Amino acid sequence: MCEAPDETQFMTKKPAIITTERKCMKCEENAVLIIRIDDAFCRNCFVHYMTHKFRSAIGKGRLILYDEKVLLAYSGGHSSCAMLHLVQQGFLEHVHKKLRFFPHLVHIDEGAVTNQDMGERLCAQKDITCKLQSTGIPYDVVYLERVMSLDHEQLAKKPADLTIENCSGTKKEVTKTSGPVSDDSSTTEGCPCDRDLTNGMESLDINGLAGSLKKLLESAKTLTTKEDLLWQLRHQLLIEVARQRGCTKIMLADSGTLVSIRILANIAQGRGAALPLDTGFVDGRHGDINFVRPLKEFTKKEIVLYNKFHDVKSTFIPSLTTKVGSGASINLLTEEFVNALQEGFPSTISTICRTGEKLGTEGNSSQNKCLICKAPLDTSVPQASALNATNFSLSLSSKQPSSDDQCCGEGDGGCHGNTVNKIDMKDIEGLLCYGCRVTIRDVTDLNLLPSQIKAEVEKTIRRSKMKEEIEDFLLPDD
Repeated sequence: MCEAPDETQFMTKKPAIITTERKCMKCEENAVLIIRIDDAFCRNCFVHYMTHKFRSAIGKGRLILYDEKVLLAYSGGHSSCAMLHLVQQGFLEHVHKKLRFFPHLVHIDEGAVTNQDMGERLCAQKDITCKLQSTGIPYDVVYLERVMSLDHEQLAKKPADLTIENCSGTKKEVTKTSGPVSDDSSTTEGCPCDRDLTNGMESLDINGLAGSLKKLLESAKTLTTKEDLLWQLRHQLLIEVARQRGCTKIMLADSGTLVSIRILANIAQGRGAALPLDTGFVDGRHGDINFVRPLKEFTKKEIVLYNKFHDVKSTFIPSLTTKVGSGASINLLTEEFVNALQEGFPSTISTICRTGEKLGTEGNSSQNKCLICKAPLDTSVPQASALNATNFSLSLSSKQPSSDDQCCGEGDGGCHGNTVNKIDMKDIEGLLCYGCRVTIRDVTDLNLLPSQIKAEVEKTIRRSKMKEEIEDFLLPDD
């Protein structure tokens, strides 16, 4: 058996690099930071490097057209603040080749997920909305609870029902010539008043949407399942807001660090077939609206340094994973693993991202899409496959003794009489990709899913029953 000597090291840990008396690799001035492996930059060259990389990412393949309306997802974190600042810089008068699209900001309030009371949510919302107001860009504040009941006909008639806008009506429109203009004097005036924000949250409580969202997440067995559900619900809500506002692109502030973590975590969760969509620069699974990740080439370190040099302040908002251990979910464990490797081996993130871009599935051109994530179904596999073997093992382990001779205990007193239709795993399994199947199996009550998902399942069940009833009268495909 071939064994390597003990002293052989295939990967050597990079020693700490000291920036004292280092020169900038661009202008030979004194360097103030080192990024990547051994790239020393002064402040001006670093800012120009970040701006150029962002502008080249947006202009790649003429993805965003002239006068196109783009929705910017703003969470208040470091990445979204940096993306917003880079977009604002692209609209300045002295900038060569200014950005020519129309931005529209949106912030999703997830206070119901973290069990925040109304006072805490109001405080966070006032901070976020005042920052959005000062940019001069049109914006919306959306509550995540809205995704539990997306009535498409109602939203088409009353788009404002989905969002809470500033009550003063002083929202500035973006012009073709100057772009967004920041007005420092409006950072406090014109912000949404407590009454409007309070009324918005109270309406959600009255309709029971906040409680429905809490029950759905509480029914999830693991934190990994909760994170995946939250990620899917957030993207569904962004799609609805973009359609209402006439946006054809949605900019996400996913950094290269986050993308590398998601690549490994998605493979571990059975989402390898959808990897090019979940982590690629462009996600076009929805057809009319594309997700764009212009910060994919940036590491978290570069983003934080950019914000520090421009004095860009971020807002801390508690999330579902705040104050939990690193081993609480697959995503957190993967994050700790990638960050530890990146510290010793600075090319880890770029290597994972480059490898992820090369991964894909052959022949995955199915017209049927997953009911939840909208990715092409990856469950049409040969009989002798790992998926069918896994399904067979699950069917054996979950098999229960028959109870045909027992009364169901439901209805108006008669056995199996007037039963209430409920969704179970058999009804929804054929409509999901493998990754969403793994997630939904950890949800104890599928009837807590959003109304639009339940409506699609019920429609599919009705069509299947109708097809069975008229199957004898149908002509063969031949």
